[in-house]
Amino acid sequence: MTMTMMPTLPSTLSMPAVAPMIRRPLALDSDSLLTVGIDVGGTKTACVVTDADDRVLLHEVVPTDTTRLPGQLSDLIRRAVDRFPTDGHRAVGAVGVAVPGHVEPESGTIRLAVNLGGSRDGGEMALGPLLKESVGLPCYVEHDARAAASWIELSGPESVVPSDLAYLSVGTGISAGIVLGGRVLRGANGFAGEVGHVSADPADGRCACGLVGCLEQVTAGPAIARMAREAIAAGRQSTLGPNPSPTEVFRAAEAGDALACELATLFAERLARAIRGLVLTLGVSHVVIGGGVAGAGEALLQPVLEAIGRERAASPLVEAAFADARVEILSPQVEAGARGAAAIARRRVLADKREGVGDR
Repeated sequence: MTMTMMPTLPSTLSMPAVAPMIRRPLALDSDSLLTVGIDVGGTKTACVVTDADDRVLLHEVVPTDTTRLPGQLSDLIRRAVDRFPTDGHRAVGAVGVAVPGHVEPESGTIRLAVNLGGSRDGGEMALGPLLKESVGLPCYVEHDARAAASWIELSGPESVVPSDLAYLSVGTGISAGIVLGGRVLRGANGFAGEVGHVSADPADGRCACGLVGCLEQVTAGPAIARMAREAIAAGRQSTLGPNPSPTEVFRAAEAGDALACELATLFAERLARAIRGLVLTLGVSHVVIGGGVAGAGEALLQPVLEAIGRERAASPLVEAAFADARVEILSPQVEAGARGAAAIARRRVLADKREGVGDR
């Protein structure tokens, strides 16, 4: 198993607020069509503008404001579109938004997005139609991990060119985007890949979804930070500060901090079990770890690989399953979710135009 650290994007751009958007005509030339891609996370929201060659022309990151999500996304889109006026050679013609929760891509609705403040009993939002009405452009919505997995499978670096893969996003929440035979897996119920809500430790606390001991509750970024804070508050000696981030925990472990090493080993073992489940149940040969926690880079990947190595040594079955498997890490600065959303918007708006569907 090997690690690939993928290239990062330019620094975040700061742009002033602009006046409300005027509807702009769609560029019919696919080469001049630009698309906005937005990846909404529980902590941060990333926005990119990409061209037909998947080049990132603009990149902005802001803290996610769950109290006014449609308004915040509309502001991001307006700022992005304003950077590429219609009298130039290229113009923005569509928007893709990647979000967690249960996503209906055709209608653009989302529900059960518990990490965005959505209620456990549904909390449906017609996000796509709301954004289209607000910004005057076709807006397409996709599940965040699926958007990222789609981008990796179609447009990722040459080091990652699988037709079968699982993208395991570890941030505020945990979910997987799965590609089998070159096709994104949704499942009959639309919940394929929601591995963050399988049981990991029934003795641990209650998850935002309502269950107890979900993988997300005990292994996602907030769980890592919470356990570190609690240990330090209880008097454990550590080089960590009183409120360490998940990436700081893994980097402190890499540097030899005893408490951080204990936590890194625990969380790596939990992630390794999740990866084992993906490899054994889906037969994927590539697993890519992404999301905010992946910002720890090799400091996260190495303990995960070591935990998988221990499982392989203990089980001929696991050894056989991982014989040709590849587990890699993707820097969150690559913005796979946002770039995947932009690519999806490009494909869908061009298909709609060819079919005469028009803006929707």
